[in-house]
Amino acid sequence: MSGSGADNLDQNFQRAVGALPPTFEELFTEYRSLVYNVCLKFTGTPEDAEDVTQEVFTKIWRSLEDFQRQSALRTWIYRIAMNTCIDHSRRPWRRFRHRNTTLEDILDQGKQKRYLSREETAEGKLLAKEQAAQLRRAITRLKPHLRAVLVLKDLEELSYDEIATILGIGIGTISSRLNRARKALQEQLQAFAPSFSRES
Repeated sequence: MSGSGADNLDQNFQRAVGALPPTFEELFTEYRSLVYNVCLKFTGTPEDAEDVTQEVFTKIWRSLEDFQRQSALRTWIYRIAMNTCIDHSRRPWRRFRHRNTTLEDILDQGKQKRYLSREETAEGKLLAKEQAAQLRRAITRLKPHLRAVLVLKDLEELSYDEIATILGIGIGTISSRLNRARKALQEQLQAFAPSFSRES
């Protein structure tokens, strides 16, 4: 999350040693967008993302008094969000939804430029929309531990150190999982549509 409001809240909380933590309402206002977006990228559907976001903030509310300030508040919230996403993906009763969510709901502008055609013709826009749907499906079919690293590194653009803190794994493990995730994603995209490999 690049918003200055959340960054300021995080910095103020870190400086306020011995002071009361931010209220739940403050956290919800500042971090809801971050949590929802990362959940959307992980789950692939707005419905699942909304469900997981609510669960994440329930956990934040229950755990806020136990926050030890050993990491940044933002990192702590990322950790709760990713752990909840992974737990959600492993539930046997999880519903699989395939809706025509727009690309803007899943990828930021930078990722659109990386993965999708820039053609401005009607045919090009239709192809881009189809590829966006294929990309969403491919990401959601990755194993949860691989998907987590891919989302945090390639979509959230976090550093290796931040990801290590969030997931509680070493940088070498992150690098290995990221390579596996990218390879698996590329293989799935080629299976969906060979045009991905020709146009990327």
